[in-house]
Amino acid sequence: MKKLLLAAAVTTLSLNAAQAAPTLYGKLNVSIDNVDNYDFKGNDVSEVSSHASRLGVKGEEKLTEKLSAIYQAEWAVSTDGSGSDTDWSARNRFLGLKTEGVGALKVGNYDSYFKTAAGKYQDIFNDHTRLDMGKIMYGEERLKNVIGFETDKKLMGGLQFSAMAQQGENSASDYTTEKRDGFGDSVSTALSYENKNMGLALAVAGNFGVQGDYAAYSLKDVESDAIRVTGSYNFKALGLSGLTLGGLWQQAELSDSPSAATLEAESLVKEAASLEEQAWGITATYNFNNTPWTLKGEYHTAVSTADSKDDRTIDLYGLGLDYQMNKQARMYTFVAQQKRDWVKEDDTMTAFGLGMEYNF
Repeated sequence: MKKLLLAAAVTTLSLNAAQAAPTLYGKLNVSIDNVDNYDFKGNDVSEVSSHASRLGVKGEEKLTEKLSAIYQAEWAVSTDGSGSDTDWSARNRFLGLKTEGVGALKVGNYDSYFKTAAGKYQDIFNDHTRLDMGKIMYGEERLKNVIGFETDKKLMGGLQFSAMAQQGENSASDYTTEKRDGFGDSVSTALSYENKNMGLALAVAGNFGVQGDYAAYSLKDVESDAIRVTGSYNFKALGLSGLTLGGLWQQAELSDSPSAATLEAESLVKEAASLEEQAWGITATYNFNNTPWTLKGEYHTAVSTADSKDDRTIDLYGLGLDYQMNKQARMYTFVAQQKRDWVKEDDTMTAFGLGMEYNF
């Protein structure tokens, strides 16, 4: 009898452990690159680059028939030992509750819904050190101290609404003169629609008071309001299998906050209250049918304007060729070019390289 009870207890514990086991995942992405005029001062460099390599755990645990606990904790890994991937720095992480058929509530530090509105086919070189569109335009932020909610895509037939409120917790930037200490000091929202049978994905997103960067003026963590519209279409439904086009348009401007006054007072940008950035881009992805080869191309541009100043434009061009070895491993080569029209000499940076990505 004791042996029978012991066996039952061990079986129960085993089942519970299996149910609660988190998923360990990660990605290592590294390339060997040559970059001409990397600093827009005529200097060149050969480098080994890590592109948003990471390690994380995530999971979902049923609490009731329809309610589940969800969680994720992700860390950056420096595959090359240096650069932007600081070992064990925080990436997406949250704890939350999900109700089947309704939506999910998340609390933590994770990508803004404005950022994620640019999906797989609008930001085709996402995370790449030289090709990521976030290198030239506002809006690619991961927000700390947020409470977010996103509806289940099944609730409204592919239509999803998402919103997050960021608590400032006194995280004022150098360009903000008042404390950020209230509920929802920043808000990021998105409304998206996806229909895989039609090959269509659309989204419109808004940021309100979200701190972000303006590459043309080397400004970081400036409170801004912005709108972003994105879309992609897979031509398989029209008989052209393998081709997907993507597009994006957005506008960002300084919020009605002390940020503008502080920028003007410090003579960083005259007439800062009028500072705006308009950006757009187009992408194309073509998978050669029944082969592991995929060709990718992008063009993004961001135009910054301010009263009493000349416009500043940054253009980003990228071309890549992927070879998918299996579900986990990918080899790729790329060439990229960024041009800044206000730089009098050495206005173009050109990079090319060969890399590998492994997912586990």
